[in-house]
Amino acid sequence: MDIESRIIEMVRRGQNDRVEYLKNMHKLLFPSHLKRIQQNDKTVLKEIVLPQWLDWDLLFCWANEHKTKETGRECILCNNIAENGIDFNEKYICEECFLKLKNKEWFRAEPNVLNIKKQL
Repeated sequence: MDIESRIIEMVRRGQNDRVEYLKNMHKLLFPSHLKRIQQNDKTVLKEIVLPQWLDWDLLFCWANEHKTKETGRECILCNNIAENGIDFNEKYICEECFLKLKNKEWFRAEPNVLNIKKQL
């Protein structure tokens, strides 16, 4: 069952306090706890205090509905969001692309790119 059907079931049974608790639960958890719940890490249950009616399945469904936006910046080369990287000429390059450039892997993999650049 998904979170919406569980909430509908709670409303039907008159458990409005539980629905309100679920709506405000994002204020009670740290973002690190939310991320660990989304990764299905059940050891987080030892660190947080939850009501007895809130089981792991409901908590996991709730956490996946409230995904946080990815932190980081967009790489100019691969267009992926990455937290680690460098600014080069006011452009952001992620760590993975930077290492590929540093080790010259792109130039070995794509020799046609070099030929085109030489012709220009």
